[in-house]
Amino acid sequence: MIRTHIVTRVVGRNWWVRAPLLVILLWLLRGYAADPMYSSIFDGINLGFHEAGHAAFSWLGSRILTTAGGTIFQLAIPTVAGIYLFLKQRDPFGAAVCTFWLGTALVGAGVYAADARAQALPLVSPFGPIDVFSHDWTVMLMKYGMLSQDTRIGAFLRRSGLSAMVASIAASVWILWLMARTPRQAE
Repeated sequence: MIRTHIVTRVVGRNWWVRAPLLVILLWLLRGYAADPMYSSIFDGINLGFHEAGHAAFSWLGSRILTTAGGTIFQLAIPTVAGIYLFLKQRDPFGAAVCTFWLGTALVGAGVYAADARAQALPLVSPFGPIDVFSHDWTVMLMKYGMLSQDTRIGAFLRRSGLSAMVASIAASVWILWLMARTPRQAE
């Protein structure tokens, strides 16, 4: 059923205007796969949404939700954007790019989670001074007695992110192939 929707949505769209973006995503995937500390434009965007998530969840009055809100927003925004592009804009290629974006957010969350005990990463804190309890993942994992699992959780998130990026690339290649195969009909 999803395949049929995708096929009908790509008929007549230009594959060649999207192909350069696919090349860029392949280049970024190479960087993310080779180096856990690799950074791209997505990371700045993810950081902005992460910090906005803290502010949005702070209104709920729960420290743990405020802390988790950063990662929740960081992962939710590309997910919601992808769903919107697929369902409302009828743009499966755009949705695939959002899946890649989600992958970068998962990789970033993985790096952050894996740092919960070491606390070696530089932190951003627009809401006050930085101390041991400024690290979101330290707070969350301590709360649930899982601090010793930080590197395992981080590795899982990183692998999940890389998997999402690979799936996104595969879907993008398929979508572009469909576009190239089904050119616009003359009217």
